[in-house]
Amino acid sequence: MDFGSIFESVKEKITEVTESIGEKARDLMETNKTLFFAILGMIFAILICLILLIFIIAGGSGKKDKNKGIPETTVMGTETPVIPDGPKLPKDYNISRPAKDRWTKEESEEWFTVPSEKEVESLSFSNDKIVNDILEAAP
Repeated sequence: MDFGSIFESVKEKITEVTESIGEKARDLMETNKTLFFAILGMIFAILICLILLIFIIAGGSGKKDKNKGIPETTVMGTETPVIPDGPKLPKDYNISRPAKDRWTKEESEEWFTVPSEKEVESLSFSNDKIVNDILEAAP
């Protein structure tokens, strides 16, 4: 077997196939132009997609080489945290005090005010309004 003769026979077969496809394409273009251009457009779209796919694969492989491994983390100095001072309160200010069961007579005279009739009626009216609103919403 001679490689030259094999090469020549393969070359003849390829030329026959290309001539055959060319003749069929010319016949299709003469008989049905829309089908011919549709097939030609699909072939063109497939070629564009293949080219884009090759560019994406080739471009993506270069980026993977750059990002090998886990990036190193920067460790900041380990200092003990400083707790800020609380709010400044006056000397005589008490945060809490013991609760008494009753007021003394002096405390009640100093701090308690007897409501007037107008204030009691206003409070009663606002309470009645709240109750009516609740009952109107009930089914």
